[in-house]
Amino acid sequence: MAILQTNDIFKTELSEGQHRLSPEEIHKVQQVVYGITIDITELCSELNIPYMLTGGTALGAVRHGGFIPWDDDVDMVVERKYIERLLDAIEQRYPDRYFVEAPLRTPGYLSSFIQIHRKNTVCREYLEIPEERCGIKIDIFVVENTYDNAFLRRLHGMRVEAGLLLLSCYRMYLWRNEFYKLSQGNKKAATMIHLKSFIGRLIAPTGKFWYAHVQRLMQMCSNDQSEYIVVPSGRKHFFGELKLRSDFLCAQKRKFEDREFLFPKNIDWYLSYMYGNYMEIPPEDKREYHVVYQLKI
Repeated sequence: MAILQTNDIFKTELSEGQHRLSPEEIHKVQQVVYGITIDITELCSELNIPYMLTGGTALGAVRHGGFIPWDDDVDMVVERKYIERLLDAIEQRYPDRYFVEAPLRTPGYLSSFIQIHRKNTVCREYLEIPEERCGIKIDIFVVENTYDNAFLRRLHGMRVEAGLLLLSCYRMYLWRNEFYKLSQGNKKAATMIHLKSFIGRLIAPTGKFWYAHVQRLMQMCSNDQSEYIVVPSGRKHFFGELKLRSDFLCAQKRKFEDREFLFPKNIDWYLSYMYGNYMEIPPEDKREYHVVYQLKI
């Protein structure tokens, strides 16, 4: 499975033809992202929808008091049972400001998390995605229930991770021309891309079926009081994002930039779980910088 994990290598090595955002551009993107975050979290509060800011956003809140200086996104989690109500409310409240992309809701959308884009902006990371669908955005990751029974929980995770891997291969096959070009001269990347594209080609005739099937697999546990929860579309995948409900779904306000938002209450535990020694600032060559084909703010 490890050879098929391509996200990190794309972010760090394959950026031919792309532009690395300058500190000034990063700051401008952060301001747009911050505005989206304020609107969506205020709407959550108005509708009594629990949310938390997590991932690099939580790390930035603790270590930097706001955005990580070289980062420009916001990660948010919401429980499955609130998702449709929230997305409906966003579209009804902000029809001229935002557009929503979500699994099984947006035709042609192939990711397994939700994106809220600011209209009339462009932050284009992939040429295969049309410009009009590349707005500056925040990501919403769905918190799913999973089983208290250890065997069923393990089975759930294995099925979801296998399904998400297949979807990654399917996307690779559909976008293969762009990735083949990017991987020229990089043997490791080219090997991964060819292997994933080959697997993706095998399922391409039934790709839409598999995409819908995997989204439903993630939602298959309907017990809203389960002891365990999971964020299967998160960066650490199912088993790396598996947590006790009582540890994770407990929020507390914390300052981020010049406002307070909800974060995991036991944030030291959470950040240690996700990042290890999270207060240590990585050297410049280990930082994850944003590169894009096109930026319009």
